[in-house]
Amino acid sequence: MTIHAHSQSHPSLDPRALRDAFGAFPSGVVAVAASVKGQLTGIAASSFTSVSIDPPLVSFSIATTSSTWPLLRAADRLGLSVLADHHDAVCRQLAGPREERFAGLPFKVTGNGAVLLDEAVATYDCSVHEEVVAGDHVIVLLEVHEVGAGDGEHPLVFHRSAFAKLHRDDLDPARLDGRINGAEVDRGAESESKEDAA
Repeated sequence: MTIHAHSQSHPSLDPRALRDAFGAFPSGVVAVAASVKGQLTGIAASSFTSVSIDPPLVSFSIATTSSTWPLLRAADRLGLSVLADHHDAVCRQLAGPREERFAGLPFKVTGNGAVLLDEAVATYDCSVHEEVVAGDHVIVLLEVHEVGAGDGEHPLVFHRSAFAKLHRDDLDPARLDGRINGAEVDRGAESESKEDAA
């Protein structure tokens, strides 16, 4: 089912205030990369999100003005690497000159051309499933073919236009018990074994 909403212009909405409000939501950062006709191509994106388990889908969004996305979308497979908390310089490098984006970075290229960073927290080997134009961005839905883990432990966090690290010292370490995104949350083997014993 597709729901269509009427697009309305909001001239009174200040772009700076909107950008600041968007920036209040912390997110992770992924490298989206591939070898296209033998040339390494990649970008950093902070709009990555999981979408579906069945079929396995993830997404990110990219500005319609991007000069790199037209090159990346031609790849058979795209590699997504969740950047680790020491990758702030890597993120800046991926936003720099195209020919220098992978200089000195440890990575591997799969047989299908997906580029995956060795020190990522997690990696995804994907192909383009669908593209949806949404305002000044394109939402890219990707089908996941393989997942893996890199050497990184904690993810890089992007918040209020700056990088941060994830700190869990003051958080309740208990697993979630309930629903998120409308689906059951994995409560872990310990909780399940208690239920089985009841």
